[in-house]
Amino acid sequence: MPSLVTFPLPRPVLAMLLTLAGPSALLLTACGGGGTTDRASAEAANVAAGPACVSTDSTPVGLAVLDYITTATPLPKRLLSAAGTDSAVPEDGFKVMQEEGPSYFYSSDTVAQRKIREKLEEVGPYPSMLVVFRGTTASDNGNTVIVRLGGHYVGGDDHGKVAPTRAITVRCDSVTWRVASSQTEGGA
Repeated sequence: MPSLVTFPLPRPVLAMLLTLAGPSALLLTACGGGGTTDRASAEAANVAAGPACVSTDSTPVGLAVLDYITTATPLPKRLLSAAGTDSAVPEDGFKVMQEEGPSYFYSSDTVAQRKIREKLEEVGPYPSMLVVFRGTTASDNGNTVIVRLGGHYVGGDDHGKVAPTRAITVRCDSVTWRVASSQTEGGA
């Protein structure tokens, strides 16, 4: 029987071989077979997993709030959200409001409301809108979200003016959320 001669590989050569072996094995595995049924199963699993859009810098509510306030007439320069109620804009929407301009929590207490209106008048006669959250409805396994928002103007020349309720449809396009459509429903 012939004898097997072994010799140790120098450490740098061994390290290089091991470094190249791992990625090569993964590449071969990733490029390997997998018929149509395997791909169909994977796609079905992705759909069942929910929306692919999981970005923290854009959310359906945040995009809908941005669309709502930037298309309002008159364009609000200060924004309000009902504090402590089911009509309060969720946190991700309120962050968008803060990015668009001075934003305040509007209390249901009439004394606190008067104080906020006085503060708004001191700063200047800018349009101020109370944005009212009316809820969300998800469909298409969470890849389509309809956000309903309404509002009315507080203080100044536009005090009491109603901003119509709008249903803003936001869709996941596999990477990011995008406003797909917006439909006016009527008064706030």
